[in-house]
Amino acid sequence: MRERLPGLFAAVLAVAAVAGCSSGSSSEPAAGKTLITVADLPPTTQQNVRQQFLDQVAAFEKDNPGIDIEPRESKWEAKIFAARLAGGQLETVFQVPLTEPVGMVKRRQVADITGEVEKLPHATEFDKRALAPATDQAGRIYGLPTSEFALGLVYNRELFGKAGLDVDKPPETWEEVRAAASAITKKTGVPGFAVPATNNTGGWIFTAMTYTFGGRLQQEAGGKAVATFDTEPARGVLGLLKAMRWEDDSMGTQHLRNAADLAKDFAAGKVAMMIATPSSYTEFATQFGGTPEVFGMAALPSGGTPATLLGGKVAVVSPKATAAERAAAVKWIDFYHLKPKYDPQFAASVAAAKAADQVPIGFPYVSLYGETVAKPVIEAERKHANVPVANFRPYETGVAAQEFVTEPAVAGQDTYAALDTAVQAILTRRDADPAGELRKAEEKAAAALDRAQR
Repeated sequence: MRERLPGLFAAVLAVAAVAGCSSGSSSEPAAGKTLITVADLPPTTQQNVRQQFLDQVAAFEKDNPGIDIEPRESKWEAKIFAARLAGGQLETVFQVPLTEPVGMVKRRQVADITGEVEKLPHATEFDKRALAPATDQAGRIYGLPTSEFALGLVYNRELFGKAGLDVDKPPETWEEVRAAASAITKKTGVPGFAVPATNNTGGWIFTAMTYTFGGRLQQEAGGKAVATFDTEPARGVLGLLKAMRWEDDSMGTQHLRNAADLAKDFAAGKVAMMIATPSSYTEFATQFGGTPEVFGMAALPSGGTPATLLGGKVAVVSPKATAAERAAAVKWIDFYHLKPKYDPQFAASVAAAKAADQVPIGFPYVSLYGETVAKPVIEAERKHANVPVANFRPYETGVAAQEFVTEPAVAGQDTYAALDTAVQAILTRRDADPAGELRKAEEKAAAALDRAQR
């Protein structure tokens, strides 16, 4: 799934990808200059955002007079990527989902930028978990993360208190989630826990839960990704949901919601716990009218493996880029995407602007850097915090010890769609068999995986 950053200012800073390559450039560079193209220029219908993006391009060119940037409106599209690459139309730098680099590296569709990355500020202080999706087994780097998020457990502190639970010690395991959900439902009548089950969001959350049991939904066989749904970890997840739904009666009666529907119900106090990202606080407080003090956040509970689903985007460079273009492209990635994450002064200015626009600031996020770099940036940002920072501490403590596992790399949305049906069956039919539902979902996903890899 994709995370949406809130507000205009966030859109300016999170505008995706950088790109540039002589093979896809429509202009000739000035004498003695290197020309690169930059993808994801906002369209003319978003004139303010577009102008701010162009202002950043101008600022970069002023700081780097030997580089010219040609912005483009093109965006990542998996279906036409190979054709654009073969036809020389691909930008030198472009942004892709976190799931993509592994396959792209194997197919030699992105450039090795290890040498350029090693020259960046704080290059040795990246969080290795953040770099992992674009790093091969030999340690070579093929992309730089621009934004990442990790799922966790969101909970209603007020309902926890009414049920006699410690609001500062949320569940750390799924058995504890089950016990807390049961207690909340018995004491308040409110469903203690809920998961979405439609629009691919059921499969998304199911995948994250499976990771915490040590499972994976895809494996490689014969050089291709294959669906592996009917496994002990996956059956464990469906078994847990079935027990909470039919034995404990702690999940309510509405089971055909998507993630947005569930977030709205959570903000209204109609659900006590759900799985979401820290940034879900933005919709909770600004769109759905939730009470800030009620919002609590913990790390994703463990089913035996401390892990969580990691999503986000990575900036990568075209394999057709020259050495000079690669160097220029990585400089742009650093300027536009990374500096706000390692420069405390710049981060503070960003946070102040967001706070002035009443955009929530101060909730945790996955830093791309280790604590030495990340801590001063976070401290600078939190001087402008307008969220209940203390309510997120269980999440920050727990996620620091978790393994980050990326989303399924091939036909991810089709995988989630197939798993939606398994989640729906378990929550709506008492006689649904976890193993049987997983086998049926696996058959659906297998066909999609086959089509995607032809």
